[in-house]
Amino acid sequence: MCVLSILQKLFKEKLLLSLTILVSILVYFKLLFYGTISWDDPEMVFRNKFVQDFDLKGIATNHFVGNYIPVTMLVHAVAWFLFENNSGGHHLINIIFHLLNGILVYQIGKRFFKEESIASIGALIFLLHPIQVESVAWISELKNILSTSFYLGGLVFYLNYKDHSKKKDLLVCFLFFVFGCLSKSAVVVFPLILLIIDVFIEKKIELRFLWNKLPFLVVSIFIGIVNIKSQTADLFINHAHEFPAYQRLGFAGFALLKYLFLFLFPLNLSVIYPYPEVKMPVFVIGFGVLLALFSALIFLLRKKEFLVPFLIFFILLNLILVLQFLPFGEVLYADRYLYVPLIGFAWLLAWFLSKFKIQGRVISIGLMIVLSVFTFTRVSYWKSALVLYEDIIKKYPKQFIALNSAGVESMFLNNNEKALEYFDRATLAAPRNYKGYYNRGLLHLKNKSADLAIYSFNQSLELYDYGKAYTGRAAAYYMKGDLPKAMNDARLALEKDPLNARAHFVLGNCYNDLNKLEEALKEYNICLRINKNEADYYFKRAIVFGKKQDFKSSLEDLTVCTEIQPNYYEAYYWKGVVKVNLKQDPCEDLKIAAGNNYEPAITAFNKYCK
Repeated sequence: MCVLSILQKLFKEKLLLSLTILVSILVYFKLLFYGTISWDDPEMVFRNKFVQDFDLKGIATNHFVGNYIPVTMLVHAVAWFLFENNSGGHHLINIIFHLLNGILVYQIGKRFFKEESIASIGALIFLLHPIQVESVAWISELKNILSTSFYLGGLVFYLNYKDHSKKKDLLVCFLFFVFGCLSKSAVVVFPLILLIIDVFIEKKIELRFLWNKLPFLVVSIFIGIVNIKSQTADLFINHAHEFPAYQRLGFAGFALLKYLFLFLFPLNLSVIYPYPEVKMPVFVIGFGVLLALFSALIFLLRKKEFLVPFLIFFILLNLILVLQFLPFGEVLYADRYLYVPLIGFAWLLAWFLSKFKIQGRVISIGLMIVLSVFTFTRVSYWKSALVLYEDIIKKYPKQFIALNSAGVESMFLNNNEKALEYFDRATLAAPRNYKGYYNRGLLHLKNKSADLAIYSFNQSLELYDYGKAYTGRAAAYYMKGDLPKAMNDARLALEKDPLNARAHFVLGNCYNDLNKLEEALKEYNICLRINKNEADYYFKRAIVFGKKQDFKSSLEDLTVCTEIQPNYYEAYYWKGVVKVNLKQDPCEDLKIAAGNNYEPAITAFNKYCK
């Protein structure tokens, strides 16, 4: 009853906030039944051994997809412990933290503006704006949402410190800041946000504001250096976008205008927006935006108007790291980059609406209906990776990343004709990008077209000395029976990456065919040390054990193989053969293989089981 009474009180006193939270849950609820996407989700969670093994040392000492984010990875590990590969559970974590962030936005807005309507509408826009869908629906963007929770929690304690001057509040604020930085490096702007809060609250600029920010700044610099190194190590620094300084400045202004339009008119959202062409109109617009923006700031500050400049600076500072002054990634602007800056946009719009003599409740309900409809629709595009990529392609037909990814997803879904179409379009869209040719080579390899696969892998290697392309070509040569070339390519791949399990696998297969069983066994053992969840590795090692007359070890490997991949019917046949040699009953395994039309099993079943 106590909990019920608290909820009733909350719903009565904070009606709009409560309705917003309820509608947000309804809007995002279907994510619980959606899967993952192939961008970052496997590397961050679903194929991450540190997360799945709850390896605290590994989480603390490694970077992931260009980010040093041990706190986020720890939360991913907890989520894996609770839900394992149930993607709905991981989506639930993102939704919970997003709702928490909405409540914090409300609390901070209430303290800044002293108006219930501005705080409530600000939280409503933050929670229900469709541009937030990317951060909430993308499991890998937990780093965005979690770091925001620490960021906003830190702001709450800093406001407590401003009110009461208690050092413990500043200390807690600092701890939230550190945890935020270790969740995502974008939080390094936090001390600058504290500075503009000082100016906003005290309506003046003084040097003393800087002193208690020095520890924050030291942490910011350190985390910034660590993450630049991580981005560089994982090849996320994009040298193709290293434009001259004046062009980067123009692009920054252009991006700010696009963010404003995306906020006001979220009608054609996409996970990827192509980089604008390097043309004079882009830079004229960009510099015009910057000139207008800073002219307005100077005008307002001279008039001692601090509210609007505070909100503008809040937006700018939270966007400064993603305006591509340091080029990274493939895009100039993205929905997920606006997750925190949108708070400033939301407060600015809420403040603007408060100036009109219109019923606040009418405005709120209208916004809630419009935003929730758009957001509910946008969430649908995250139903599957292929649906998401095809949405990008529909809007930007020559977008290489989306075409290439759609091809990979179609290949995984065994829609090989569609996959080939996407890869062909990808290579036409970006003929200098090696990955399109590489993935097309994998498709030909899957379809047992060895010559076409070798041709595509050669095209990839002409553009970039890519280790995985050597692995793919090695597999194609092995398919053709050209063992010397297969072994040579496998060794070239292993020179680049000694932990390339697939290259070890090809090498093991070659040794197996040459009847060099000890060498083959050594390679298969390495494969399984690298990846213990691959059925093929157990199967091939079982064959070697069988050749060595070690039928007990062979049966153990074949059993694990069929546990990992229950439809591996060839493995059931060999289980039956091994059991014959062990004087055990082979009929159950032979029946499974024979029942799925594996010809040798039909013959064996008729021989031993009838």
